[in-house]
Amino acid sequence: MSAINGNSFDHTPEASSGEQAFEQKIESDDTAIDILPDSAYMSGWKFHILTFGLCLALFIVQMESSIFSTSIIAITNELSGYGKSSWVFTGFLLTYSGLVIIWAKLSDIFGRKTLIPVSLFTFIVFSGACGGAQTLVQLIIFRAFQSVGGSGVFSIIIVVFFEMVPPRKLPLYTSFVAIVFTFSGTFGPLMGGGYQWSYYMEMDFSNQVTSIPVGILCFILFVVLLPARMPGQHSSSLTPDGLRSVFSPSSLRRVDVLGCVLLLGACMFIVTALQQAAEGSSSSGGTVLTLIVFSVVFWISFVVWQWYITEKRTYPEPVFPWRLFQSRVYMGMILNVSFAGTVLTVLTIQLAQRFQTVNGDSSMAAGVRLLAFGLLAPAGSAISTAVIGRTNIPPIYHILLGNTLQVIGLVVLSRAPTTLAIAPSQYTWQVVTGLGVGLCNAPLILLVNNATIRRDQAVGTSAMTQFRVLGGILGLSIVVSAMSRVIHSDLLEILPEGTDSRLLQTTNVIETLPESSKDAVRQIFGKGYNLQMKIMIGFAAAEFPSTALMWKRKPMIIDKR
Repeated sequence: MSAINGNSFDHTPEASSGEQAFEQKIESDDTAIDILPDSAYMSGWKFHILTFGLCLALFIVQMESSIFSTSIIAITNELSGYGKSSWVFTGFLLTYSGLVIIWAKLSDIFGRKTLIPVSLFTFIVFSGACGGAQTLVQLIIFRAFQSVGGSGVFSIIIVVFFEMVPPRKLPLYTSFVAIVFTFSGTFGPLMGGGYQWSYYMEMDFSNQVTSIPVGILCFILFVVLLPARMPGQHSSSLTPDGLRSVFSPSSLRRVDVLGCVLLLGACMFIVTALQQAAEGSSSSGGTVLTLIVFSVVFWISFVVWQWYITEKRTYPEPVFPWRLFQSRVYMGMILNVSFAGTVLTVLTIQLAQRFQTVNGDSSMAAGVRLLAFGLLAPAGSAISTAVIGRTNIPPIYHILLGNTLQVIGLVVLSRAPTTLAIAPSQYTWQVVTGLGVGLCNAPLILLVNNATIRRDQAVGTSAMTQFRVLGGILGLSIVVSAMSRVIHSDLLEILPEGTDSRLLQTTNVIETLPESSKDAVRQIFGKGYNLQMKIMIGFAAAEFPSTALMWKRKPMIIDKR
C-alpha cells in the first residue's frame, strides 16, 4: 500500500490529550500494513447471508441505471415529453453524482451500520413514489430524491465489500459485485417495458414480489447482521476517546458541511447546464452560461477549501483530501473511470433508444438486443478480476486492452446502417465495446487500495464511482444536445412545420407519417445516433493519456496477502 504525502490532522495546541491520542492512532494506521488472520473477519452463515443481502440491495439500486433505457420511449410517449427524456435519467443521476463521496465520508464518521439502513429506506420510499407518478415532472422529481438513497446504498456497500474480507479475497468479491452488475444490467432493460410496472415489480419474477419487501428484507439483514465496525476499517471511523455516540459533538465536528455543499453544488450546476443545453437553451448570456459559471466557481471553491482544511486544519475532515489531488496515479484513475463511465452510460441508454426509434423495436425487443453490450460490460469486469486474482499481470495492462477495445468497437458502431433492418455485425461490436468497458472498470476499483492511504480508501473508492456516474451524465448531456441540434435542422427540411416539434415530444408521430417520410425520418435519427457514437470515440481515446498518468516504472499489482 503506497503512502501519499500530506496530513489532514495537524495537531493544534488546543486539542485535548484524548483527541491527540486518537489522531496519532489514525496516523499510525495510515502507514501500517495489517495482515489480519482470517479469524478476524466474519465467517459462517452470518457472513454468507450478509453477503447475499448486500448483493441484493446493490442489485435493486444498480438496476435503476438501466431499467429506463428501454422504457423511456414508452414513458415519454405516454407523458408527452421525448425532448425531456434524458431528464428521466439525469434526474436520478443529478443528485447521485454529487452524493456518493459524501455518503462514504459520512459513513466514516457516523458508521456504516447506521447509514446503510437510512439510505436504503430513502431509496425504497421514493421508488414507490416513482411508481405512482402521474406526470413526467413528478417522475423526474421523485427519481432525484430516490437517487439520494440509492447513492448511499451503492457507496457504502462497495466500501463494506472492501472492508469485510481479507485483501487476498478482494478480486473474488469484486467479481461478485461484477456479477450483480451483470444481472442488474441484463434484467433492467428487459423489465423496463412499463415505468409503473418497473418500479412496483423490479424484483417481480412471480408477479407477487416487489422491490419494497425485498428492500425491507435487506434493511432487516443490515440492522441485525452488519457489525458496527469492519475488520479492515480505518481508525478514523471511531470517535475520539472511544466515544460511541453516533451524533455526539465529537462526531459532528468532523463533518465537512461546506465541502459537501460545494461538491454537490458543483456537480448539480454543471449537469443542469448541459441538460438545459440539450433542450436547446441559449449557451451564451443565458441560463446555460450562468449555470456553467456557478459550477466553475463552486469547483474552484471546493478545491481551495479541501486544500485549506487538509493542510491547515484539524477539523472538519475533508470530503476529498488534498492528498488525492496530489496523486498523479489516482488522478489518472479518476479520469479513466470518468471516460469509461461516459461510454457505459451513453451506450446503455442510447443504443436501446436507437433500436426503438430507428429499427421500430418494442421495449422488450430493444432490451434483448442490448444484451450483447449489457452482459459483456460487467462480464468483462468479472473476467478481469478473475485473471488478476490468479496471476501477477499488472492491472494497467487490462486497462490498456480495455481502452483499445472500446475505440475499435465505437469506430464500427459509429458507421451502423440507418435502415430499418439491423446488421448482425452490430452485436459483435457491442460485445467488443462492452468487454472493453468491463476490462477498465474493475481494475480501477481494485487499484484504489494501492493508490491511497488507509484513511482515504472509503472516499477514494466512492470517488471512483461518483466520477464514473458524473462522466456518464456529462457525456449523455453532450450527445443528446449534439443529436437534437442536428436532427432538428434535418427534420425541418422534410416535415411540415410543427411536425418536428411534435416528433421530439413523442416518437409515436413516426407511425402517423407517410411511408416515404417514415424511412427518411428514421435515417435522420440513425445519423444522429451515429454522431453520438463518433463523439464517444473521442471519450474512449481520452482514456489512453489518462492511463499514461497511472504508469509507474514498476507497475502496481494487487496485494493478495
